[in-house]
Amino acid sequence: MPYRIALIVALLLTLAAPVAVAQIETPAPGPSLATPPGSLPVSPVADLAGVQPLPLVGGRRAAFDAYVVEAMVTFGVPGASVAVVQGGEVVSLQGVGVREAGGTAPVTPDTMMMVGSVTKSFTSLLAATLVDAGKLTWETPVGDLLPGFAVADPEVTARLTVADLFCACTGLPRRDVEIIIGADALTPKALIASVAAFPLTAPLGERYEYSNQAFAIGGYAAAVAAGAAPDDLLEGYGLAMRQRVLGPLGMPNSTFDLAAVLASGDYAVPHAADLSGDAQPLSPIVDDRFATAVAPAGALWSSAREMAHYLQVQLAAGVAPSGTRVVSPENLTRTWAPRTPIPPEAGTPPVLNEAFGAYGMGWGVGSYGGQRLINHSGGTLGFASEVAFLPDADLGVAVLTNGGLGGGLFAFAVQYRLFELLFDQEPGASAQLERFAADFGAQIADFAALLPLVAPEAVTPFLGRYAHPTLGEVELALRGGELVLRTDLFRVELRPLPAEAGSDAGYVFVDPPFVGVPAGVVLQEQADGRPELVLIVEENPEEESLSYAFAPLAAEAPPAASPAP
Repeated sequence: MPYRIALIVALLLTLAAPVAVAQIETPAPGPSLATPPGSLPVSPVADLAGVQPLPLVGGRRAAFDAYVVEAMVTFGVPGASVAVVQGGEVVSLQGVGVREAGGTAPVTPDTMMMVGSVTKSFTSLLAATLVDAGKLTWETPVGDLLPGFAVADPEVTARLTVADLFCACTGLPRRDVEIIIGADALTPKALIASVAAFPLTAPLGERYEYSNQAFAIGGYAAAVAAGAAPDDLLEGYGLAMRQRVLGPLGMPNSTFDLAAVLASGDYAVPHAADLSGDAQPLSPIVDDRFATAVAPAGALWSSAREMAHYLQVQLAAGVAPSGTRVVSPENLTRTWAPRTPIPPEAGTPPVLNEAFGAYGMGWGVGSYGGQRLINHSGGTLGFASEVAFLPDADLGVAVLTNGGLGGGLFAFAVQYRLFELLFDQEPGASAQLERFAADFGAQIADFAALLPLVAPEAVTPFLGRYAHPTLGEVELALRGGELVLRTDLFRVELRPLPAEAGSDAGYVFVDPPFVGVPAGVVLQEQADGRPELVLIVEENPEEESLSYAFAPLAAEAPPAASPAP
């Protein structure tokens, strides 16, 4: 049974182009760049330990501003906003491009975008303020705040603390598919209950394992400590964030409330690449909805202007530009402290492996040329972001994008070009990411050329509605000769894998936002002759692909006869 379909997809992508695809939805702190070892040489960064950066003025400022505009085109990004903080001051704020591809409304420093997993550092900051206030400790057991919380091992359940849920070290595996496909039925309460069924992949504290569910549960535990009602965790979390973090930080417009974003009128539309590499708009409602249940892990909307305030607080040891102390230096820097080593990924540019050498609490911890680097990327289905700062150099940058072909790579390239300019370095890392992006569009196009059209006679026996106990209902249908999979939130076309992959290798997604994602569908008969739809997903390249078997829904039974009078 072809349950390694994700590996087949990766293999075909490798054959189609010299660089394998990067999956950037709901990412870990750094991108997954599955490139062949040695394919992207990096110019070594000089030893910059103790070196102070040059100011972002004059020719350096002009060069940086020009690079942002040029890189937006290079990486296929419709729009972006960038904030730079240096020496405690906001030294650069810019918006480039448009809010929606094909439109004319410009992105400004105030344009709202989702920041994705950058939200995690806000959540750990919330917890830090609660530790300051004596409402919890980092060692508070999760079960004390969320009665009924459990993981598969009772001993681990008893040991898990609030800090553990923020360190990517619980042993809970990555299960983003259950957030995305099952979004409409997922509530915070259901999310908390779901992890009891996840197999633990490693002992507590021994392995880096990125889990959006774990982090979200940590955020809800913090919300309870702040006074949230256990039956209203989402609202309680949002209220605690407004009162203890966003308000004191000077971020009044940043929000978890999509209605408020839409009412503002100044928001970007998310985008994802199609098979030609072009950025296609997605619905903000869909992008926001899949992140709702895991709001503490990735649902914040913000702007470059307000993210600049966030950087100022991080670089000022917890003091906001207004002079308000938001958090103590001790508990702020506790979130930066490296806790869980992140193994280097083969083929990833060394500069990025250096950037993400360990995970703290909502932050990736690493270095740039010997300078301590604190950073995290964020990605939803159609937005990508990056926030990074060098505490000892008093320098930080935030990059928000409305997606496109290479939104995540663009954000990293802008960050590294800033560092290169201010430390007088050659454009090594940024140029390398540009080369990666240059191959990306051709890679997707070549992959598309390998995929045959669907044969209606092969799929007709499998058409209909299916259900899975966790992921809910889906529909498989033929529409205008296209094989279409529908969920409550998505409509995506499927194409068969080519004959080289095996006659029954299955079908892959060819519509945004799932182009190039290592996942697919297998259609097969059960032992009793009934059709079965199996969704195959690779969440972690080091683990076996996950399979979710959907059973056909029985035809609706006729109404029962009314009893005779």
